[in-house]
Amino acid sequence: MTESRAWKILIVDEAPQSRATMARWLGGRGYNPVAVPDGESAVELIGEGVAVIITDLNMPKTDGLALLEIAKQKAPHAIVIVVSDVESVDAAVAALKAGADDFIPKPVNLSELTERIEAALRRRAMAEQIAALQSQLTQQQGLDNMIGTSAAIRALFEKIRLVADTRSTVLITGESGTGKELVARSIHRLSRRAGKPLIPVNCAALPESLVESELFGHKKGAFTGASSDRKGLFETAAGGTLFIDEIGELDLALQAKLLRALENRTVMPIGGSREIDVDVRLVAATNRELLQQVQSKEFREDLYFRLKVVELTLPPLRERKDDIPLLIRHFIDQLSTENERPVRDISAPALEAMMAYKWPGNVRELRNTLEGIIVLTLDEIIDEKHLPPHIIGAESAQTIIQPGMTLAEIEREAIRRTLEHTGGHRTQSAELLGISVRTLQRKLKEYELET
Repeated sequence: MTESRAWKILIVDEAPQSRATMARWLGGRGYNPVAVPDGESAVELIGEGVAVIITDLNMPKTDGLALLEIAKQKAPHAIVIVVSDVESVDAAVAALKAGADDFIPKPVNLSELTERIEAALRRRAMAEQIAALQSQLTQQQGLDNMIGTSAAIRALFEKIRLVADTRSTVLITGESGTGKELVARSIHRLSRRAGKPLIPVNCAALPESLVESELFGHKKGAFTGASSDRKGLFETAAGGTLFIDEIGELDLALQAKLLRALENRTVMPIGGSREIDVDVRLVAATNRELLQQVQSKEFREDLYFRLKVVELTLPPLRERKDDIPLLIRHFIDQLSTENERPVRDISAPALEAMMAYKWPGNVRELRNTLEGIIVLTLDEIIDEKHLPPHIIGAESAQTIIQPGMTLAEIEREAIRRTLEHTGGHRTQSAELLGISVRTLQRKLKEYELET
């Protein structure tokens, strides 16, 4: 037998004699068999502790194929061997196509069953070894897409490495454009879940009416337009990582449902009648001060502390100026290649001007600025003449704050000038102001700036 612990084997067979015979045989060979008569009983026992599931194909209510589908969701690492007195090729093909690891016709040859189990366990052990080697390689390469050598960014890299291979929920905080999704991707890439999907969703980019359906799914007929069942992103990310960006935009009702999903590891689709088990690691991000939202009753305190198991705070670009030359050269190489332009470097005066600028939109604004410059020039060197006026005059720009102005007046003027700077582009303006598009739209109405 494979050298390991006593593997737990779930035997599902409505024939009492067949069920008992397999259990006695496997128990006598050091396994830990658990035998049940039907699929419904088996569903309650499927979990992380089950290494192998042996199931009959033809059973009332929950048959072998239905049980196989449930096993793929609740115990994706378990080996499933289908047995049946149906000896047709079609039955075997259907089982294997549905994800079964093996198919054995009845009456079961017990020696052959043991050999099949041993072979499947060896394959799984080899797959785990390969995954471990790939994980070690990823540990060395997982942060390649994150650029920086400043003390602040090196400290962040170390925290990412420490938290990545745990099960803990992570809350990423920082201003808009600092690279929160990049951090989430690095956490996923360095984790044991790297072989499974990373599913991102931006709450600020979705209408409030669609967020619940996107996250938790819905059943056919749950609401107007729900013409079929649809899986939510929690189910889509099964075994992997769900990245919820701008989580501060969720309304209180959805916050309560998200808290339940995190605590119970289950989700309830809209219009559903039973909860669905989900194995997902949650990484959330926000550019808001969630603690302030908690104090103002806009964000649930219990969800805040459930999310803040580990908090990673991204420094704004103005606090890691030493990284700006490195980022600029990285983006020049990348963007020149992508856009087939000859730009290869930046002059000292232009670099000095870009170092002096505060970059309210952070790394995203830096990249977008460089892309605009590179696309519009055939020169090899970026000089001051290529820079936007607001960067050239960064040090001498007139402040928007005057003595006696109220906070509302200062905010209104900041929004107005930012909209002028972006030519009225609301998404870019929201990024520069460090707020969501939805918040900007609300402010435009409040300050009568919609036109």
